[in-house]
Parts: sequence; C-alpha cells; structure tokens
Amino acid sequence: MPLRARLDRLTGAPPAAFWWLWGGAFVSALATFVLPFLTLFLRSRGLGVEAIGRMGALYGVGVLLGSPVAGALADRLGRRPTMIGALLCTALATAVLALVERAAAITGAVVLVGVSHAAYRPAAQALVADVVLPEARTRAYGMLRWGNNLGLAVSSVLGGALAAIGYDRLFLVDAATTLAFVAIVAWRVPETRPAPPPPGVRPGPRARLPVREALFLLAFLALQVAFILPLWQFQVTLPLSMAREGHGPAVFGRVLAVNGVLITLLQPSLAAWSAERDAARLLAGGALLVGLGYGAYALCQGALAFGAATAVWSLGEIVFMPVASSAVAALSPAALRGRYLGAWSLAFGLGMVVSPVLGSACLERFGPRALWGSCLGTGLLAALGFLVLGPGMRQRMAARRRGA
Repeated sequence: MPLRARLDRLTGAPPAAFWWLWGGAFVSALATFVLPFLTLFLRSRGLGVEAIGRMGALYGVGVLLGSPVAGALADRLGRRPTMIGALLCTALATAVLALVERAAAITGAVVLVGVSHAAYRPAAQALVADVVLPEARTRAYGMLRWGNNLGLAVSSVLGGALAAIGYDRLFLVDAATTLAFVAIVAWRVPETRPAPPPPGVRPGPRARLPVREALFLLAFLALQVAFILPLWQFQVTLPLSMAREGHGPAVFGRVLAVNGVLITLLQPSLAAWSAERDAARLLAGGALLVGLGYGAYALCQGALAFGAATAVWSLGEIVFMPVASSAVAALSPAALRGRYLGAWSLAFGLGMVVSPVLGSACLERFGPRALWGSCLGTGLLAALGFLVLGPGMRQRMAARRRGA
C-alpha cells in the first residue's frame, strides 16, 4: 500500500483546518507541566495529602463551571473565538499559578486553569466534528490525542528532570507555549460553525430534549464519570502512592511518560482499527482496561511494576477517548454539537472533582490497596454499563446518520 494511502487510512484524511489545530496542540503539549506536576507543586508549597486532594478537586470545579458555558459559546459565537479566549485564559492562569504562594491565590489560579481548560475542549472537538466526515472522526480524534500525548511524553520526562530548578519556571514555560497555540489558531484555524438557517427556514432540533433522550444522555454521561474516577487518580494519588514507596518526581515523570509513549506508538493504528467497530463494546473494553491497570497498582513496589500497570490503563485510555469523542459527536444534532460536547466535558469535570477527594481520603485512611481495589471495581461497573447502553447507542447513531 502506498505511503499516502496508509496515512489516509490512519488519519481519515482530514482537511487543513484540522492539521493546524493539531500542530498548535502539539506545540502547547511540549511544555504541559501544570497537570502532570500539580500535586508535586502543591506539596512543595507545604500542603498535606487531603488538602492536595481538595485542591485537585477544585480543578474539577473549574471544569464544571467552564464546560457548559464553553459549549454554548462554541455554538453561539463560534469555535475559533471560544478557543482563542480559552487559551488566553489558560496562559494567564498558568503564569499566575507560577508566581503566587498563598493558599487563597493558589486556589483561585487552580480553578481558573480548570475553567480555561474546559472552555477549550468543546470548541476544539466541535471543530473536528464540523470538518471531518462522520466515518473518519474516530481516527481524527485519535490523531489529535496522539499529537497531544506525543508532546506530553516529552514534557513529562523534561518536567521531571527539570523540577529541581523550580516549578515556577516550568509553569511559565507552559504559559509561553500556550500563547504560541493562540497565535496558530488566530493565524490559520478558520471558523467552522454550521451556518444558521436562512430567514423563513425552520431551525433544526430545539435545545430541549424529550425525556427519554435526556435520560439516555444522562446515563451515558454518568458512565463517563465512572470511567474518569479511576483514570484521574494519576493526577493526585498515584504520585503520592509512589512517594510512599520511595520514588521521587523524576521516577514519577518516567512512569507517567509510559502513557505518552504508548499513545505515541499505538494511538493512530488503534483509532483506525476502532473506527470500524462497535463503539459501545470499545468503550466497555477501555473502561475494563483502566480498572485493571489501576487495580494492579495494589501489587506494585518498584518503578518497573508501576510502569507496567500504567501501560495497562494507558491501553484502555487509548481505546476509550477517541471513540467517546466520536460517539458524542455522532449522538448530537449539528446545531447543538458544542453543547453536547460541553456536557461530555462537564461529566469529566464532575469525575475530576470527585476523584481526587475520594482517592486522597481513601489513600490516607485505608491505604493504597483499598484505593486501587476500588478503582478496579469502578472500572468493571463502567464496562458493564456501556454494554447495557450499547443497543440504544447503535439505534440513535443510525438515526442521526439517516437524518444527516
């Protein structure tokens, strides 16, 4: 098979607007230090385990605040201005976080980082759904995550090695690459929001959903929360658990880099493979692997074992995330695409709020075995739930394709 044909099969042959978005996200990800090293940064500021957990939850609060507003703005104002505003706020919040030391100021900066991160995602994901054909969206979302995590693999190792110079400098570099992303979006990414209907033409679906559809969407989003509960433990409890075993920031950075390396190696091919298979079963399989990977941490002591367990849940994340993005886009009417993706981001934010609070409290009071066992159980329940919702997902996606 010629090289161009292979690339088209892996990527879905998306248009130039997608690739400019991809390039900007990659540049920004090369110095993404806030999320991977937030726990260690807070620890360096003298916060205890449960206080760090609450601070991590505040990031999720920011996501909860930003997601629904950003989804509505992406539909009303457009994808491009929403992304530019969100990225500017991210750069500002990251720079502030690097420079402040008092708990109240750190709290405000963490919430603002969460809000701005959440505001970027629905607009970017809606842009991808606007410009990529439905049958190629899973591959396109996979490529977007691939570029982002290729940069994260570099930044995890680089951040762990450079942590000794101070987290403030790391975070300022993070802010600078975010501003570079702003410049790329402003320069090369066009507006892609579907045009409103002309005067006299009846608009598309109303924002209010029938009760049955609303209940289905709520069930789907609840399973996203169940998926994120174990997945987000890498943010707070994983570095704390590794510290109990005597592993410092450099080792944690290398273990977390396993995630980025596997995404770099496997994401394009697995996304292309996933595009031809049932979404509900893939989501169930991804949730199961995440539960198994985090459950395996209960048996880990050395760095190699932590890396192997990270590889297991990373495979689950690789399968799950692009399929979930594509599924939400396939379930949403074009006029409400930003709102649906904003609701999906909101569900993740809820998981981000609950996950660090429950995880840090469980680690502190019951120990790591209880924590990782709970992650295993949650992953199993999420997998079962996606299998139950499978027939409804298939029916609704087919109906949406016929309507389009």
